[in-house]
Order: sequence, then C-alpha cells, then structure tokens
Amino acid sequence: MKKSLGRISKTLLVFGGMIIVVIILVLGMVNRTRKAALPEEPEPEPEPVYEIVIGDIKFKLHEVKDRGNILKFSESKYPERQRPDLTTTERFIEVTVAVENIGKDNIKKDYWDIKELVDSEERKFYSLPEAEPWIPAESKCGAILKPGFSPTLCTKIYEVAKISSGLKVGVYSREKKKQTFFIDLGI
Repeated sequence: MKKSLGRISKTLLVFGGMIIVVIILVLGMVNRTRKAALPEEPEPEPEPVYEIVIGDIKFKLHEVKDRGNILKFSESKYPERQRPDLTTTERFIEVTVAVENIGKDNIKKDYWDIKELVDSEERKFYSLPEAEPWIPAESKCGAILKPGFSPTLCTKIYEVAKISSGLKVGVYSREKKKQTFFIDLGI
C-alpha cells in the first residue's frame, strides 16, 4: 500500500506540475493577445531644437524670414546701384544663427559655418551666393570666435520650394567635421 501511495503521490505531483505549466502557458498567450489587441501608442514628436552646442561652439537660431519670391535690389546693401531684382518661382528664406565661443581659446576663422536647409522630405537647399547683396553687413559666417564675446551673427539666404515644410538648417564645426547637426527653423 505504501508503494501504491508513493506512486499515486508521484503521479499527482507530475500531473500537478503539468497543470501549472499549462496554466503559465495559457496566461502568457492571453497576455500576448491582450498586448496585440491594444493599439500601440504613437511615438511622441521630438521637441524642436533651436540651439545646439558642438565642442566649444554654441549655435542658436536668431531669426528666420520668409522673403517671398522677389529680393528687390532697392532693399539690398547697395540700393544706389542699378541692378535687377532677384526673383524665383518658389520662395527665398533668410536664416540668421547666433554663434558663440563658450570655451577658453579663440576658435579659428572658417572653423564653423551654417550649411544647407533640409525639409521634412529630406530635400536639400543650398545658400545662394548671388543673394549676397541682401545679406546684412553684420553677418560674419566663419569668423574668428573669441571666448566670452557676444554672439556672432551668420546670415544666409536660400531658395526653397514653396511646398517645403519642417525646415532645418545644418550647422558645422570642424570638431565634428564628418557630421552636420540641425537646428529647427519653425517653418
């Protein structure tokens, strides 16, 4: 009788263990089904970036102007010169970034700059050299940056598609020369 009770106990123990394993498996499947049935939460939109620090250089968006589709020569730095207006079928965007040396040593000339604009579709737009007469005299892109001085303004004008949105400007420092970082323009 002791042998048969021992066998029954072992059988019940094995059977009980199997029931526990089955319950765990069923609960796991139910949890997976519940998770699959719940709608996934959308990824939150990243916060816009209006300021970025690369090494000892701080870039901060200063101003953005939608200049429309005509840059009138009478509104340039040289209104006395008789030249034709600059026109486009799209639009001109003027971007000014304030750049500051937050380090302890001078930052050399041409060590930094602002680069192309990129829209939400990853189309790239480059600054227009022919728009130079409309860039303010205080624009000092790539100038020497002295530590502790007021920020230096860098302004460029870009020709951008009318349909472009989510524009960002690339900023560059030789410290991270293989990488361009982006600041949101808010348009």
